[in-house]
Amino acid sequence: MSDSELAPGKVLIEVISGPEGPCLSIGDESTGHRLAGPKPWGGGSVTHQFQVDVEELIREAHPFREARGEK
Repeated sequence: MSDSELAPGKVLIEVISGPEGPCLSIGDESTGHRLAGPKPWGGGSVTHQFQVDVEELIREAHPFREARGEK
């Protein structure tokens, strides 16, 4: 992150623009995992970046998992 460090209990969400289209990534200051979209070959460029509370993310994602029949 350029302006500030990642706050405790937060993860970094990034929208990355790549040659094949945008992708969504989750991670921290040093690593990331592509969640959706094509792989940003050549690294791409970050168009949006923000911090999300880990516990809130898990809590809000859980109903979608249950809707798929998973626990």
